[in-house]
Amino acid sequence: MDTKEERDDELLRIALSRGIFFHSAEVFSDNISGFWDYGPIGVRILNNLLEQWRQTIYSMNGFEISGSVILPKIVLQASGHEANFFDMEIKCSKCGTVYRVDKLLEEKDSSKNFEGLTEEEYLKYIKEYSIKCSKCGGELDGIKKFGTMFPVKVGDDIPAYLRPEACQSIFLDFKRVFESYGKKLPMTIAQVGKAFRNEISPRNNLLRQREFYQNDMEIFFTEDNFKPDKDYKINVYDKNDSGLNLISINDALSKGVIKSNVTAYGISKVHEFLLRVGFKNEDIRYRKLYEDKAFYSKESFDIEIRKQDTWIELVACNNRGEHDLSAYEEYGAKGLRVDGKIPQVFEISMGTDRLFYLLLFSSFRKDEQRAWLSMNSAISPFKAAIFPLVSKDNLDVKANSLFNGSRYRNNILYSDNGSIGKRYRRAEEVGIKLAFTVDYDTMEDNTITVRESDSMKQFRISADKLDLVILDSASNDFDELRKKYEYR
Repeated sequence: MDTKEERDDELLRIALSRGIFFHSAEVFSDNISGFWDYGPIGVRILNNLLEQWRQTIYSMNGFEISGSVILPKIVLQASGHEANFFDMEIKCSKCGTVYRVDKLLEEKDSSKNFEGLTEEEYLKYIKEYSIKCSKCGGELDGIKKFGTMFPVKVGDDIPAYLRPEACQSIFLDFKRVFESYGKKLPMTIAQVGKAFRNEISPRNNLLRQREFYQNDMEIFFTEDNFKPDKDYKINVYDKNDSGLNLISINDALSKGVIKSNVTAYGISKVHEFLLRVGFKNEDIRYRKLYEDKAFYSKESFDIEIRKQDTWIELVACNNRGEHDLSAYEEYGAKGLRVDGKIPQVFEISMGTDRLFYLLLFSSFRKDEQRAWLSMNSAISPFKAAIFPLVSKDNLDVKANSLFNGSRYRNNILYSDNGSIGKRYRRAEEVGIKLAFTVDYDTMEDNTITVRESDSMKQFRISADKLDLVILDSASNDFDELRKKYEYR
């Protein structure tokens, strides 16, 4: 099996060659690290992921907003970000390269959380793990705080910040949405939007950026009478217990592993979403937080995705209590109470770009002949591809006619460029599962070949069944499709 570094490299090669994602301003050699662009294929995959996320929002009767990315200084003062939003950096004494010290340590030992330690504790671990500068091998020293918000000036002299978290817009808009949409709790408000953090040393492409998307959801409530939707079995990692345990959400709640109904409800919604977009249950872990959770949080879980031998944080689930709205009230915000009470908040905060990359990583397949993405049709950039065997003898005309006549036209890739083998490879590399090929037999009996990317199996169907096969491919495997639609 490839190492995760080799798989990262291969996945990046595919991403760059197929225009899935790539460095921002890559045409200039002195571009800035930590900024990435999505190409046409990447945008289609991203939009499909967001559509699936919105289905989760709607299942909760939630409302979606889109807030400003520039926030007044007072907002970030009230939230505590201005005073507390910083990382600890450490510098190479020889070449001056700067590193974020907690992430440097996590790369050495992923079993521990290194956030919030003292300078002495950090230096102790740097020495214990014998960590040197990765560029020149020099000694690392000189730990100090590094503010991670981007300050901006509005007009000539009005101080503001680029928001470091998308959730602040939801808290700011709660009053307006509550009054406009029924004045009833519980109320779920969600947002997909950009956030900005001035990372010390962004790396691992989409996993650590300075500008990134977040899927944030806040559940406002005063009574914790929520019920989880299904009895999902989840992997809970509890360092104070016995490590990793497979347990149903309902049992976790009854045994006190999960302590609040709202947490169980939120976790059940996230788990259903992660399974639906294509993650396997064994690759999803729920890590219970203790001293490493926020001081205001009543209960916290980090949802992590397996990346071969490591776990990568994807979602933060926090029962934030009354902290956010009461903090706003202390700084002068009005009208945030409901029936005299400050609503409590349960938060689901997901790194959208991380979701995108980890799903690509988990979908990556490779054998001696090829590398490809095995994705379900709901996430794939196209539901299918249509190719003429060659671009002559009216095969391209017939293939174009099938393409233009399909109800899925906007979700089908058409290509007649290059050999048929190369077109299959290009489609497979971006996660297109089905490819329909028009060949010389098509001109005789109006049948076409349908080919599956994972197995490379194929069979023939009547050309007028193309849309039916695409429709049924969402709920049937390839062998079942063959039984239903193979032309005999």
